[in-house]
Amino acid sequence: MPRVALSPEQKKIYKVKDLAGWIDGRMRSLKLSQKDVAESLGITQSALSTRLNPNTYKNNKRADPFKYGELLILFRLLQATPEEKDRLLTL
Repeated sequence: MPRVALSPEQKKIYKVKDLAGWIDGRMRSLKLSQKDVAESLGITQSALSTRLNPNTYKNNKRADPFKYGELLILFRLLQATPEEKDRLLTL
C-alpha cells in the first residue's frame, strides 16, 4: 500500500505524541515520578500530566506542550543524547 504524504500540521501532531512518549519512557527508566519532573520545571504535577497527554493539544490553539526552556531542562534531567534531541525536535 502506498504511503500518504503528511501535512506539516499532521507531522507536528505526531512529533508531539513522540515527545510525550519519549518523556514518559525516560521517566520510567530513570525511576522519576511526575512530581519530580514537575518540580524541576516549576509547575504542578497535574500541569505536567496534562502536557504529557497529547490528546489535550489536538484541538487546542496552543500546539506545543513545552516551551524551549522547559525542553532544555527536560533533556538535561532525562539525560537525552544529541541523537535523541535531534530526532525529537526535527520535523
